[in-house]
Amino acid sequence: MSHHNPFVKKVLALFKKTHEEEKPQYPPALSAKYSIGEKTLGVGSFAVVKECTELATGDKCAVKIILKKVIAGKRQMLDSELDILTKVRHNHIVSLHDIYESDDAVYIVTDLCTGGELFQRIVERGTYTEAIAADLVRQMLEGLSYLHSEGIVHRDIKPENLLFKTPEEDAELLITDFGLSKLLKNNNEVLTTACGTPGYVAPEVLLGSGHGKPVDIWSVGVIMYTLLSGYTPFYGEDQNELFNCIMKGQYEFDDEYWSDISEGAKNLINRLLTFDPKQRVTAEEALTDPWIVSEADSSIDLAPNVRKGFNSRRTLKSIVTAVAAINRLKINDHHDDINEESD
Repeated sequence: MSHHNPFVKKVLALFKKTHEEEKPQYPPALSAKYSIGEKTLGVGSFAVVKECTELATGDKCAVKIILKKVIAGKRQMLDSELDILTKVRHNHIVSLHDIYESDDAVYIVTDLCTGGELFQRIVERGTYTEAIAADLVRQMLEGLSYLHSEGIVHRDIKPENLLFKTPEEDAELLITDFGLSKLLKNNNEVLTTACGTPGYVAPEVLLGSGHGKPVDIWSVGVIMYTLLSGYTPFYGEDQNELFNCIMKGQYEFDDEYWSDISEGAKNLINRLLTFDPKQRVTAEEALTDPWIVSEADSSIDLAPNVRKGFNSRRTLKSIVTAVAAINRLKINDHHDDINEESD
């Protein structure tokens, strides 16, 4: 997200105030175990991410600093539920090492991912095929299958939360920020960042009828659709139209982008984007889908088409709509920033 975004500006200003004006007041237990670097790795709508080093091992980690002023509810957050999150270990989930709390912030220490976000990497790739997309979807589903088996619903699966572990070509894809939606929950507020970026959110969340494991599967469906075409399946000129589109669950495979894509791929997307959450495929079932298991095509290069989709007016507009929804902004104010960023 752009630093022109007022929400991000607010986070940065608060962060400077609480952590930079004098010597940063990190919790003593955190400072005893980790040395926190100067460099800011990222700024989101509610957190600042810094690199840190575990003193005993020299291992590099990331520390996500969530400022309490920015999130709803100043209640104590470190309940047993978050402790469970530190026990989650899987090769497609960013491991959460430690959680600390101070008056100003919650500090979450995780693995450091250096390989960049999912879509960023795809756009930069030379060639890109259904087989590569199938491998990425498989990794997402394996991570989710594990989280779901532990009784954890992610609730905010979106491209920014899917990171590559390293810059290598065959780096593993990791799911990050699981469990944060619990931490940041603001029950009736669908538009908070905590509740999913609008374009990826399941219809039952908008309809207020459910928040279970199927919401994550729906988001994988939206991501898989976007991985193969470069644009999202649900689209609206404004937020209401986008929400209505999702709540109807209507999408299509436009020939211009989908004529070279296999029936197997479309079939799996239909299983993932099944409107009724009770009928929707589970992560475990999706992992046995023929497209994942056997024969995703590796002969046709999708890269030119996907780039075209990413650059299309439609994807831009969806991103603008999503950002505007989160920030409650008029779309036009924001349009220029987004255009600059997506060039």
